[in-house]
Amino acid sequence: MLCIVAFAVVLVLSAVSAKYRKLLGRAWGCVWRKATFRPCDSSFRDDVKSSLLAPLAVRAPGLVRPASIAIEVVAWLMVISFVVSLYIVGRSGLNLYVYGTCDKQDGQSCSLAAEMCSIDTGPIGFWESIGQGDVLGAFGNEFASLGETIAAVPSRLRAWDATEFAAADASYLGGFTEGRPVALEILDPGCRFCAQLFRNMVESGFDRTHNVTYLVYPISSDGTPRFANSPLVATYLTAIRAFDAAEGAPLGGDWFVLEKLFTEENADGLEWQVWMNNASAADAEAQLQAWLAEAGYDDSAVARIAELTTSDAVAATLSHTRDVVENDVQTRAIPSLVTDGRLHSGLVDVATLRDAG
Repeated sequence: MLCIVAFAVVLVLSAVSAKYRKLLGRAWGCVWRKATFRPCDSSFRDDVKSSLLAPLAVRAPGLVRPASIAIEVVAWLMVISFVVSLYIVGRSGLNLYVYGTCDKQDGQSCSLAAEMCSIDTGPIGFWESIGQGDVLGAFGNEFASLGETIAAVPSRLRAWDATEFAAADASYLGGFTEGRPVALEILDPGCRFCAQLFRNMVESGFDRTHNVTYLVYPISSDGTPRFANSPLVATYLTAIRAFDAAEGAPLGGDWFVLEKLFTEENADGLEWQVWMNNASAADAEAQLQAWLAEAGYDDSAVARIAELTTSDAVAATLSHTRDVVENDVQTRAIPSLVTDGRLHSGLVDVATLRDAG
């Protein structure tokens, strides 16, 4: 290991001073022999050690042997640290390319993907497993996660088609217009970045150049929703679409609800999304029904939509949506936007949306 560390040091030194370049060839020869499982050039190894131990041999000869052992141990630690660092950098870069986040378990921990609500999927992290004493599980989960990321690389090279993932009863912001490309947003009603993306679409005019639809995906961890009332809102949005599809004369109540949530405030000046995330389930449902009435649904229609929220059909649609998001799209970021052959993870800014138009 000492010759490997020496090679790294000599490589750096030779870049700034020609006098070290003669040693670079000997150092590389030693490393190459190590890499091919042959003994290192003992003369080079001894030269390195002698140069490090010579001052100590003069002052304290008895410490030469312990110091020699210490040098070997430090060399091993440096090499292991270097290899681990390369692995972490490589894994993070691969995750960033595939998922738009450095850390699959906690996307928001990566500064390059901070403008998003991360989806907590997969097993617990490496160090958390180590902390629980599960060493085998830690390495098993780590390499399984890496294998999953590598397997997902081809999907990121594909041409993304939003219509492939759209719901069977998809509704479109402002209605469907022939000739416009379809854009699909994956959103959680409680995620503030989803609200910002909605506003960015309107500001950029993206909603006037694309047929924008959505999949509603309440983020959860171990069965607990990230935002308390997101599952309730999701069932209403899904039930509204089912009701409109059955009636054949949709009023677009789902987009009306989303627009209220993402762009407006209540009488107290509090954003409706913030209010919804903190309201009781009863108050949240009452407000959703009030918005439906405001959108033009009569009492009978509101009652039928409320009934649909507990139906098997709506539950099956939400389950299918979750499967599409997690297994087909495999995103780790909310919002995600599929448009113009690409998958955008996290918040998309106004300039990018305007260019897409």
